[in-house]
Amino acid sequence: MSNAKIKRFCAEYGFQGWIATSAKTGENCSDKGNGGQPSDLKQLIARSIPWDRLPWTATPKLLAELKNAMMAMREEADIRLLRFAELERRLQQALPREAFNEDDVRTAVGLLANHGLARPLKFGDLVLLQPELLNGYAGAIIRAARAHTDEIGCVAEAELYNPRFDFTGVDRLRRPDEELLLRAMVQTFLDHSLCIAEDTSDGRQLVFPSQYRRERDIPWEPDVFVSYTFRGEWQTVWSTLVVRLWYSYEFDHKELWRNAAEFQSSRGQLLGLKIDNRQGEGEATISLFFDPKTPDELKVNFIGYVHRHLAKYASGVTRDRRYVCPACETPVTNLGAVRRRMEKGKEFITCQECDERVPFLDFIEEWLKSDSVAQKILEMEEAATKELDTQSLEQILIGHMMTVCGEANQIFRPVTMFDYGIDGEVEFKDHHGKASGKKIYVQLKSGNSYLRTRKDGREVFDVKKDRHLDYWVSQPVDVYLVIRQTDEEMAGIKDRDDRGTIRWMNVTRYLKAREDKESRQIIFHGEELNTAAVLKVRESILGLRAKAERG
Repeated sequence: MSNAKIKRFCAEYGFQGWIATSAKTGENCSDKGNGGQPSDLKQLIARSIPWDRLPWTATPKLLAELKNAMMAMREEADIRLLRFAELERRLQQALPREAFNEDDVRTAVGLLANHGLARPLKFGDLVLLQPELLNGYAGAIIRAARAHTDEIGCVAEAELYNPRFDFTGVDRLRRPDEELLLRAMVQTFLDHSLCIAEDTSDGRQLVFPSQYRRERDIPWEPDVFVSYTFRGEWQTVWSTLVVRLWYSYEFDHKELWRNAAEFQSSRGQLLGLKIDNRQGEGEATISLFFDPKTPDELKVNFIGYVHRHLAKYASGVTRDRRYVCPACETPVTNLGAVRRRMEKGKEFITCQECDERVPFLDFIEEWLKSDSVAQKILEMEEAATKELDTQSLEQILIGHMMTVCGEANQIFRPVTMFDYGIDGEVEFKDHHGKASGKKIYVQLKSGNSYLRTRKDGREVFDVKKDRHLDYWVSQPVDVYLVIRQTDEEMAGIKDRDDRGTIRWMNVTRYLKAREDKESRQIIFHGEELNTAAVLKVRESILGLRAKAERG
């Protein structure tokens, strides 16, 4: 692109200026290449900021000291990922004359997080002091999805955790920390509705709608029912829309393409949408189309959901309904005229074929304004959020198991034995630090709904599948039930932050000991799952030798 074109673009869209940079050569963006002085890019940014008009905030001296000490860890000691307790210990060593407590440190971490300089992970009480590392790992994952041989924009989740995964060009962490960061990465993708986690016969696949490269090979040109033109980051808007429609479970999944997604009703009627982006214009159009036999109620729900999503995630949204003459069934083609008449408050347009009136307020428009449709769209949104949250929380709980077992110098492995009610195993190391072959299985549950409190104050876990009761008592090793809850204080364990309260109990021993063998109710007597709890179970399994090691 020529300099003249760039200058015209800047003038047209109100940019103050531009500067050519190169990450490869460091041109205009490297302090080192500028004799140790701030690069030309930094200087241009600094000159463009209206410093005299910006609001300012005052930071108490203690918090400033804590922030500066953490920044020194980042920049000078190259510390990347560590447990909160370790961070607090290092800060006490760095600031021996300062008196502070845990809450002070968490506040300081939060302040750094607001500026993108730190990131508390949602499991293991871990703090990432270099959040920019996520960008490199995310880029590698997206690159792998884009390079899929079938061009379907997906990558096997199990492959991400393989040490041989292609992380070319990524500033990598040491392997144990890298595994934790990858869990956090997948959890972030799900939290932001950027991918679909789909279980297949080949294992779970992470599907990225924005990375589909297939062109939609359509044998017929669909009649567009309504279209939305909007401004914004169209790939994110499109990806989150497709992902959330996928998880709403109101429609069955049919096909996903590079620039289109097809869903269907329970009776096989088509509901689809496609996107056309205008390169360089910062604008895109999403068009909706339906099978002629698709019920009007489903059309309304589909349209309403897309409308709500764009109102939330995009800007400058304009809507163009495609109208058909009720007399001769000729589509109205002059969309500009329709828009202008609607802006003037007109209620119809004249058919260009038979001169009959084509009303703007038809039954579709009336339904879209109804309370019942609004309620249905809300239910779809809640269903999508719940399913995405469930998958995200699963990553959080697995990450916590990895962190706690790693801190106890034991081994945690996720496993795929869902039919048996088993999600992972903990293998204990012997006194030589070698894998002993002695292990336990764990069933992982994340969410407040898994436990209910009876009138007698006891917490109860209701087993949904009878066969799990048999599986849990017939395994060669004991099965532990692990439950994560949030926003509560229970059993004397304080939930300090959004990582939640995580407890476990030996469910195999409980089931074997109780008198009522058929009951699906498990009285949950869980203890906090931490390093000490893992080592206590190791001691009970390995015997006196493990106890002697601890002593």
